[in-house]
Formats: sequence, structure tokens, C-alpha cells
Amino acid sequence: MLWPEVRSYYPLQWVLIEAIEATTQGNKRVVDQLSVVNSFGVESKEALKTYMKLHRENKARELYVVHTSREELDIEVTVWTGIRAIQ
Repeated sequence: MLWPEVRSYYPLQWVLIEAIEATTQGNKRVVDQLSVVNSFGVESKEALKTYMKLHRENKARELYVVHTSREELDIEVTVWTGIRAIQ
């Protein structure tokens, strides 16, 4: 499914999507094919809870929570760095 199709099927809603085909261009993630896992209407908190649950179960899945009011999927790549304490 393409992003314009998602926007037409789920207007003005929060959706949990999974990237099926995606590439990285610079610091942007370009999703060519996606699948809608669930839609949430105006409940963004419920969407994030579902995202966290699914992400904990399988971290390899490329999941995103986005609102369909966005004309473009503008996903910025973030590299998480940090120092872990020695225990």
C-alpha cells in the first residue's frame, strides 16, 4: 500500500504502519510500500501503547505511528547514542 492510499482509507486518523519496503536517503527514511497494522481515530496515546507493545515483541519490525493529515511521510532517521553505566 502507498501513503496516499492510506490517507484516503483512513482520513484524519492516527495509524500504526509497518514499512514493507523502505530505503534511507541521507537522514530520511523513504517508505515505498507499507502495511496498516491498526487505526486509532483520535486516540494517539492508544496508538503509542500498541506501538510499544509490538516493538517489545519484535524489535526487527519497522513500525511507525503517524497521522494521516500529513501529506508526505517525512520520517527522519535518528541515531541513538549513549553511555551505559558500569555496574
